[in-house]
Amino acid sequence: MEIRKVQITGGSSYIVSLPKEWIRESDIKKNDPLGLIVQPDGTLTITPRLSGKTAEREKEFNMKEIRDPDVLYRLLIGAYVTGYNRIIIKAQTRLPSFAHRVVRMFIQVSIGQEVSEETERTIVIKDLLNPGEMPFENIISRMIVIIEGMTKDSLFALKTRDSELTDDIILRDRDINRLYWLISRQYNLLLKNVSLSREMGINVDNAIHYLQVSRVLERVGDQIVHIAENVKSLLYTPVERKMMDSLTQLSYESINILNSSVKSFYNEDINLTNNTLTDIKEFRKKCDKISYDLFDTNKPGIVPFAYIIENFKRVSEYSGVICETSINYYVMNSE
Repeated sequence: MEIRKVQITGGSSYIVSLPKEWIRESDIKKNDPLGLIVQPDGTLTITPRLSGKTAEREKEFNMKEIRDPDVLYRLLIGAYVTGYNRIIIKAQTRLPSFAHRVVRMFIQVSIGQEVSEETERTIVIKDLLNPGEMPFENIISRMIVIIEGMTKDSLFALKTRDSELTDDIILRDRDINRLYWLISRQYNLLLKNVSLSREMGINVDNAIHYLQVSRVLERVGDQIVHIAENVKSLLYTPVERKMMDSLTQLSYESINILNSSVKSFYNEDINLTNNTLTDIKEFRKKCDKISYDLFDTNKPGIVPFAYIIENFKRVSEYSGVICETSINYYVMNSE
């Protein structure tokens, strides 16, 4: 850390000299405007980036070192999440056929990524998304809508014996992953360029809590996939009316608890947070009671049924994690 003394000129203007090395690296000239951003912790950020646009960050992958399609796919996801807006895939001769296939898969699961150049030896992927167009809260809300739809459709698929619907539910989890990766990317972009906070409408301190919530929702999506998989194994098994009613009730309550936890986070409502935590305790007891009352090894489908109850219980526990994040968020912003 460099220490600079504050000087006063004209009786009212405070002046601090800037490091010469930083001036040269940033190519700042006389009379160039600089942006000043006051951070929540009281520090001051000085930046030459006034527009809030993301700086060009380029990542290159040499196919000479990559022979496995899964490795290339993971690297592309990693480059996307960490905020690179130009990804280059190169080969000394001709790109292997799997490289084109993996790139198509990557484009489908990412948001705002498109192939801008393509030759026999090179593929260039460019980011076309403006970070300010996808606010953190909107992304979280979209994840909740998808999860709620997956949950309701899982029980509807069991009632109607719809195997295609269960397959569709499982595929929808990709959309939740895409949105989680997008929030991770947005957060990393914000870390690299704090001037983006104005365009995104959020600072780094608040963004980390949205990232934590999105991670929990991604885990919730995995639990709903497990529910759909267990529902699929029950499609050709007679299910008692009492078992069906129990699952429907648990489904309804688990979604209400999840919505309450996210709402308490949005509104920084500590009372709603504590009430939701109480509801979670009662819901877990209910799950345990239903499992105990209905458990009978002679009943058909009892194993997947028990797994579904456990999945709903896990969803409520993840809602509890969101409540804990909500409390941290409330305490931080109430200072």
